[in-house]
Amino acid sequence: AIAKYNEATARLTEAEKNKAQADQVIAEINASIAKDQVELKATMESNASASIKRSAAAAESTMKSMEEGAEEQLEAYIMEESVRRGVKELSVMSKGKSDDYLTKAIEML
Repeated sequence: AIAKYNEATARLTEAEKNKAQADQVIAEINASIAKDQVELKATMESNASASIKRSAAAAESTMKSMEEGAEEQLEAYIMEESVRRGVKELSVMSKGKSDDYLTKAIEML
């Protein structure tokens, strides 16, 4: 009976030792997971921030380009409309008034 008791005690001691080792491995794994989660969160936040900055820069560039395009279109419209109205006005002017206008325009050049 003593031999069986000693054997059981040895097995219990070995099992407790194995459990302690397993608990240590689990604690190391949990610490590694926690560290990885923190690093992943920081990486994701950094990537999101960089993506937002790139998107904002692209949107600003697009907006500036659109503003320039709109300004050019407005200038082209004004020029076209002024020419069209000038031609219309010249076509309905009397001959004397038209000749006067053209003379003054040539003198300005």
